[in-house]
Amino acid sequence: MLEWLWAARPFLQYGYAALLLLAALSWGAAPERILAFVLGAMLAVDQLYHFVVGGSILWRHADVGHMVIDCVVFATVLPVALRANRVYPLWIGGAQIIALMAHVYRFSLTEIDRTAYDMMAVMPSYIQLTAMTAGLAFHMWRRNRLGSYPSWRDSYTPMPATVPKSLRGG
Repeated sequence: MLEWLWAARPFLQYGYAALLLLAALSWGAAPERILAFVLGAMLAVDQLYHFVVGGSILWRHADVGHMVIDCVVFATVLPVALRANRVYPLWIGGAQIIALMAHVYRFSLTEIDRTAYDMMAVMPSYIQLTAMTAGLAFHMWRRNRLGSYPSWRDSYTPMPATVPKSLRGG
């Protein structure tokens, strides 16, 4: 049973990403649509890369194609995570940082175990799909409960720090 599930894992992941993209297009706002498209495109470009190259392009034991895909995904997710009026894009960005660090480790430490490298490069996509699912569900719940709310933050200005009453004197 588990062997079949492990063999079907990529197809289940691609199917789930496609369903998540359709759900985000139907019920999500701009951040959900952008991130769902990026995650779906990441998986599709990965398949296209392996089809065109016929395997992987390795340099210093690191997969260059996956590194390029991960860099483009990070460059796309970062502005959304910083500007979206949501928390889950930060989780998606954090998982993408883990994927990027896998390539950095592989370049700098060729002794890193291949399984550890593969896990650091692959597992973040599951975290991202989980965060995207939770974020979309929470967005739908929040919109139903509160009505329309802004998708983007207006500024990066932090809130002023408040001093607790016990430290204020008087």
